[in-house]
Amino acid sequence: MIAVRAYSSKYTGLVSPYPFSPPPPFPLSVTYSPTPPPQSLKTRLAEKIPEKAEEIKKFKAEHKDTVIGQVTIDQAYGGMRDIKGLVCETSLLDSQEGIRFQGYSIPELQKALPKAPGGEEPLPEGLFWLLLTGEVPTYEQANA
Repeated sequence: MIAVRAYSSKYTGLVSPYPFSPPPPFPLSVTYSPTPPPQSLKTRLAEKIPEKAEEIKKFKAEHKDTVIGQVTIDQAYGGMRDIKGLVCETSLLDSQEGIRFQGYSIPELQKALPKAPGGEEPLPEGLFWLLLTGEVPTYEQANA
């Protein structure tokens, strides 16, 4: 007997995954368990932060003496326009293309991010997940 574990909260019993006849020459037992809970944002960040910290540490070591620009007094007094003042990897504002979040345009995010049942616009929690992890979440992750 071969045991197959599948997650579902709706079904129990014996199931044959074979759409043809006759059934396989061995009995197939399927055990169903409740759907595992979605991974929480806190858990996902705990996995990603050490990886990202190591990536930044390596980047800084390789490029610590690299000059990334010059600043004029006029720019400093003019509201820091066009000055790279910090590293921001979550979004990019392009004068031609518009804003991009983690590489996605707004129309792309409207299609990709999870929506509330019956809703037309993405859940704010889905965008928050994307900004923090760089990953498009599932509906369950956005609601965890």
